[in-house]
Amino acid sequence: MKTLDLLYRFLVRFRYPVTLPEDVAMALGIQVSNFITFEEFVSRLTSPNCRPTRLLKFMPREQAEKAFQHAQRKEPFKQNSLFSFYFKEGWLEFILQFDDQSRLRRIYLQHKQIKQDEGIEIPLIHSS
Repeated sequence: MKTLDLLYRFLVRFRYPVTLPEDVAMALGIQVSNFITFEEFVSRLTSPNCRPTRLLKFMPREQAEKAFQHAQRKEPFKQNSLFSFYFKEGWLEFILQFDDQSRLRRIYLQHKQIKQDEGIEIPLIHSS
């Protein structure tokens, strides 16, 4: 079984040499196969049915940022943070916006295939 897993990882790296869809999915807390195309992956992320389980509205900034620890680029700012994952099709970027109390308010997805300047907001589940 371990040999099959290694072979699987090797073959997937031809399609995704830097970042795997599961790397992004792990940060968000969603299920995604590495066998989907990049276009299918972006479509899944921008779907209204995409509801991250690892990121919750009003969660502390430190916890939200920790979810993206495997991003290739991490850029924290005063009210938001930018996390970028590299794919052959370009950078896939997540902008996390925080309130004055450093709680997560919104998350936006940006990529050159997304036409909206601000990106697409990914809906968050409210924390209890």
